[in-house]
Amino acid sequence: MSPDLATGIPEIDRQHGELLVQIAELGEAARTCDLPLAENVLAYLERCAATHFATEERFMLAYGYPHLETHWSLHLAFASELARRKAEYAEHGSLPTLLADLGLWMERWLNAHVLDEDARMARFLRGHAGVATSAP
Repeated sequence: MSPDLATGIPEIDRQHGELLVQIAELGEAARTCDLPLAENVLAYLERCAATHFATEERFMLAYGYPHLETHWSLHLAFASELARRKAEYAEHGSLPTLLADLGLWMERWLNAHVLDEDARMARFLRGHAGVATSAP
């Protein structure tokens, strides 16, 4: 995981690392048209993204993160778009172009959210949470 994403909060940092691995695997599945891998990654993202978002929000609320509404909006947009794309993929899952589109969307989301907004959140939490090791 990039040092820019490290929050100093082990629970968030572990989840960030796991999500980044899964997003990379989805990109690989898209490039190689590996349908079973893509289905596994989608299932993981659906299960774990909500848990991760709740974890981030718990800490952001506890430490008064000033951009919480922006972060919430991004989380809601991600969950909605993931659900839409997953339904589309389930309906036409054998189409390599749909899988490639899904992989590209996820990489764009990674750049727009994780590397931008999550980095801003991480800087804030490092400065305000100190060496927090558990949920507030």
